[in-house]
Amino acid sequence: MPGIDGTTLREWRRARGWDVPQLARQLRRATTEPIAAHDGLIRMIRSWERGAHALSERYELLYRALGFDDGARRAEPEPGEPPASHYATLGAAASSCAETDVVEVCCRTPDGRIAFVPVSLCRPAREADPAAAVAPEPLPGPAAAESRPAERFLAARRALRDNDNLFGPRDVIPLAVRQLAALRELAKSLRGADHRELLVPQIQFADLLGWLYQDSCSYDAASRWLDRALEWSRALGDDCCVAFILARKSQLACDTRDTVTAIAAAGAAMRLDGGRQPLTVAAAATYGAHGHALDGDASATRRLYDKARDALRDAGARPARWATFLDAAYVDVYQAHSLAALGDHAAAADGFGAAIRKLRPGYHRDRGVYLAREARARAASGEHDRAAELAAQAMAIGAETRSARIFSELSAAREASPAARDSPAMARIRAALSAAQ
Repeated sequence: MPGIDGTTLREWRRARGWDVPQLARQLRRATTEPIAAHDGLIRMIRSWERGAHALSERYELLYRALGFDDGARRAEPEPGEPPASHYATLGAAASSCAETDVVEVCCRTPDGRIAFVPVSLCRPAREADPAAAVAPEPLPGPAAAESRPAERFLAARRALRDNDNLFGPRDVIPLAVRQLAALRELAKSLRGADHRELLVPQIQFADLLGWLYQDSCSYDAASRWLDRALEWSRALGDDCCVAFILARKSQLACDTRDTVTAIAAAGAAMRLDGGRQPLTVAAAATYGAHGHALDGDASATRRLYDKARDALRDAGARPARWATFLDAAYVDVYQAHSLAALGDHAAAADGFGAAIRKLRPGYHRDRGVYLAREARARAASGEHDRAAELAAQAMAIGAETRSARIFSELSAAREASPAARDSPAMARIRAALSAAQ
């Protein structure tokens, strides 16, 4: 594989959610001819990923059979980037390979770009504990939180979630994959309650990756990560956790316009939770309502939005483990989305405008999505100049965050109505959107 280095091979493996033994098993299943024994293949994979040896053509074909694509390259620092000391550190991730002596620090440059800066580590005289070698550096926080691995990973997940809201998914995905790989490697060294406690951040990372791929409009990858989150939730034996992942699957089904799954998954989530986590019920009712709107059932849509708001009031100030992103503005913006699906574009546009004004600070990318949806509704209701203004704002956020959802909504906005397509304002947006894409 000329031009493919070990780091690329390692990142591809981790993006699939496999550790080295799992990849070895997959390679053996992908061939009908004899290849290296399992333990020997593990050693070979580690050697390839360290760059000590190159893949032979035989194993290159097996990697490709498993879906390896050498077209993707990790972004290299561009000429003129300031040295690492000038970066503002966002987070760090250690490799899950115990043989590495480099960690990568995720940094934001002064001009707004994100780069992963390699930082060499000095090995101690004696071999370090493999579990310690793969665990990510703890984020600053109380000493009690640093002493518990689950708390450290939960803090890292929150930081990545916040960075996604501000900067979009594409720069966050690699770091989330590394953190999850480190978490799973660490879990191998733990037993009992400590091992079980790590399942919660493991589920949350899988859900986060599902969301990151969903925002990238990579729906198959999003579905795979949510399936994994559901599997781990069932292993945890926590019905509230399972209910939340079912609600998320309903949301994903809405994005793919699979109304049957959206409605069924939302109903299952509400039944399973039983009101123990009102925010989860509110989320499930919201996504179920939109599923009914996509199906053309206005009365069921209204009924479920009423249920979502009742659950939101029940939540009050009660502590919540799941769906903490959900508030009144979130329900309002989804209801506006449903009104548009039902064909009431004028009411949808007004609903988006009111909900956007109530969004929490920091929801930068989501604001871009909602602005694009309002632009689509304004264009469909004949307000072409206003639609163009909103589309321009959304496009600026889309350029910053590289959110595929924003550009998908803008593409729909420019096709909202024949009159909108012919208006000078929308023509400018159409040209700018073509250039941006």
